[in-house]
Amino acid sequence: MTDVAAILNAHPGERRQMDDDLLVICIQEALNCAQACTSCADACSADGSAAHLAPCTGAALNCADLATAVVRVLSRPTPYDVDVTAAALQALDQACRACYQQCQKHALEIESCQICGEACRRCAQAGQRLLRQR
Repeated sequence: MTDVAAILNAHPGERRQMDDDLLVICIQEALNCAQACTSCADACSADGSAAHLAPCTGAALNCADLATAVVRVLSRPTPYDVDVTAAALQALDQACRACYQQCQKHALEIESCQICGEACRRCAQAGQRLLRQR
């Protein structure tokens, strides 16, 4: 059991009507995505001669911020608002897709973009699975 699962199981509040495994996977993927996007944006901005990476940096920072916000929303069993949760997951999906597309443009030359793009792809998939089961 991960800390994510353990802390959710320890919560004394009422459980949501959602699959616990999908919830834990989504939180873990969003945490991973936020970290990968933050690191990728930092790596892209560290290359002073790579102005062409600015769109990728921006997409990665947007995705990191939204992933962090989704982790916070999903980590609070009370109060649970299905519409807010769905909107947050949909926004994250859009940010993941945008970041993935930007990273794919540079993935062959820049390893951090390859890693970040894959983290975004997995995060989007986890969020979509959670959205479908609600």
